[in-house]
Amino acid sequence: MIGLSPRGLFLALALLALGGCASFQTYRVAETEEKLVANCTYIDTVTAFSDMGPFQVHPILVDDARDKVLRRAEMLNATHVVWMGDYYFGGAALAYYCWE
Repeated sequence: MIGLSPRGLFLALALLALGGCASFQTYRVAETEEKLVANCTYIDTVTAFSDMGPFQVHPILVDDARDKVLRRAEMLNATHVVWMGDYYFGGAALAYYCWE
């Protein structure tokens, strides 16, 4: 077993906590305006609802639908999305493939 001083243990735990807080999901799909995808290929309309649970007030769930829409657009090999609606309970976006 490795012997760590209390200060070293605190530093190791602090680094682990900061690493966990700093991690976030990045997407290969760009959020853009409709006029910028005029020459792109429309793939599909992607929708999702937040899993809000019984209380429906938890602030962490606000981005749940947004994340689901972006993940689904990636699974369709979309390069861009144009948001139609982005609300705390759900979201919808048009998915496009732009070759340039």
